Formats: sequence, C-alpha cells, structure tokens
Amino acid sequence: MQATPFGTFTAPLAKVELRADGPRGHRLVGPIVGGRFEGPHLNADQRGTSAADWLLWGPDGTVVVDVRISLRTDDGAFIQVTYDGKADWSDGVGSGPVYSAFRFDTSDERYSWLTGRLVVGRAEVGPTQGVYTLSLLD
Repeated sequence: MQATPFGTFTAPLAKVELRADGPRGHRLVGPIVGGRFEGPHLNADQRGTSAADWLLWGPDGTVVVDVRISLRTDDGAFIQVTYDGKADWSDGVGSGPVYSAFRFDTSDERYSWLTGRLVVGRAEVGPTQGVYTLSLLD
C-alpha cells in the first residue's frame, strides 16, 4: 500500500452546540462552518450548514470523531464526504493529532473514481479549526 499526497482539508469550527454525558464519555457536537478541500485532485467548499463533528470524548482521553459534510467542487460537482477517526486527548482538547479515514460519494462522473478510494488524514486541532493533511491510499 502506498500513500499519495491528496491535499488539505481545513475545518473551521463554530461553538459546540451540544454536550451530553453518557457512559462512554462526553458527546460534543461541533459545527463545521466554511470547510474547504484543496489539492491536485479536489478543490471544493462546504455547502451551507451541512457539517458537524459528533465527537465522543471517553473518560481515558480517547476521542472518536464522526463527521459528515456536503461539498460543491470549484467546477460544480456535488460530493458527500464521511470521515471518522481517533485521537488521544488525555492531556486536553487538541493535545494530540486526529487520525481519520475519509470516504467520498458522488454521482458526478468526473469524481466517481473517489467513491472506491480511501483518503486518510492527520489533523492538528485548535480552538477554532482543524487542519488535515490528506493522502490517497493506492
């Protein structure tokens, strides 16, 4: 397996809208506002208010991310993206990188090759945004 550079995904974050404590930890819903993919294979912006991270922060500091986002490419295609991943934030919010797997779904023939591929990313997360460095798995 080889990884080819795919680009970046910048996810500006709005204020957390919901916090619910449960037996597996804290559930935080963080809206993504103005997300942007940029790279040689995909340049696209988030459509409207279509994205949020339904993050679960466990009592041991393990974080599980669960995100869905709708995109419109610079050339007019619509793409749905789902990604999930994990991080170790035992030392606080953003104290470790987030590792995620991105999956794409579109009916646009120009981007249909993405539906059978997996993109992986590593993000640094701060109080106002997450920035992923992305790679396409071959």
